[in-house]
Amino acid sequence: MFCGLVFLALDNSTTMDNSTTGSLCSLHYENYNCTGPSLSEEDRILTLAIIIFFIIATILGNLLIIVAIAFFRQLQTHANTLALSLAVSDFFIGLLIMPFRMMHAVYQCWFYASFFCHLHYFLDYTLTTSSIIHLSCIAYDRYVAICDPLRYPTRVTDRTVAVMLALCWIGAAIFTTPALLSLSPTLSRGTIERGGCPDNCMFIVNLGLHFAYGMCPYFLSMFIILLIYSKIYRVARRQARRVTAGVPMEAQRTERWKSRMKREHNAAKTLGSIIGCFMLSWLPYDILVIIFPFYKNTSVAYEVVCWIGYISSTVNPILYASINRPFRTAFGRILRLDFFSAEARHLELSKH
Repeated sequence: MFCGLVFLALDNSTTMDNSTTGSLCSLHYENYNCTGPSLSEEDRILTLAIIIFFIIATILGNLLIIVAIAFFRQLQTHANTLALSLAVSDFFIGLLIMPFRMMHAVYQCWFYASFFCHLHYFLDYTLTTSSIIHLSCIAYDRYVAICDPLRYPTRVTDRTVAVMLALCWIGAAIFTTPALLSLSPTLSRGTIERGGCPDNCMFIVNLGLHFAYGMCPYFLSMFIILLIYSKIYRVARRQARRVTAGVPMEAQRTERWKSRMKREHNAAKTLGSIIGCFMLSWLPYDILVIIFPFYKNTSVAYEVVCWIGYISSTVNPILYASINRPFRTAFGRILRLDFFSAEARHLELSKH
């Protein structure tokens, strides 16, 4: 998703340069030729404090997930390997995207190198796209675990997970390469080009390109994931009724199978909540840019919906802790620094 500092153009004739934005660029803020802050100093301090809180929570929360899965044996499943990779993506959003986006949002000025503006734009697009692919892969993993549990070990192997991880990272980077067109004055014309004041990190994005590369992945993934989880929900309910009724099926005669299904359902519930949170968080942004193709990114509404999307990266650790007992136990031990012993590594987290 192109949430990074953009205007949308309906066609190639729509441009924005200094001649059309002279009034906006008349202010030289701290020796930068940019729009400059519209908030009062008190409001800027308050806004920075709130956003910094979410940035720190995003970095530390996702670091907590990474450490928990990397350390505790019980959490090292295929599903949690994908969750760990998603946490790495969210960690980088908090570390590399949100701080610089915060400064531009508050001060309406880009204080860093021009090349880094383009790089930041590419990273923003790549990481959010990577998150979408992660969620699709997680949905597939849960689909197989719930709907085809007997063949799960053969359908979701280490190699399968490795391919999905490569798709999440390398595939996302390849898919988002159009964002790099902004580096070329020739290729960027009419597609993705810098606009506005010289020291504003703003881009004019062709609306067709934005829809094809920015919004289609979101809505297509949302549609597919909803279909998958509706199937998972129906199968899970059917399995729960069979277990309750004591249907004499061979796989259901053992407590081991029942315990496994309980774990899989719990994982599906946790990861489904994360998927739902992400999709709902980015939905206002995608709706906004559909309705208002010329909606300027300096508006309060645009900034709010962008930050709602970013903050979805903050919420995931909270969902893990509130819904999943093993993660809650692991987080508690990490925060108490009670996880360095060999026994802690092999701890049965669901029993503590």
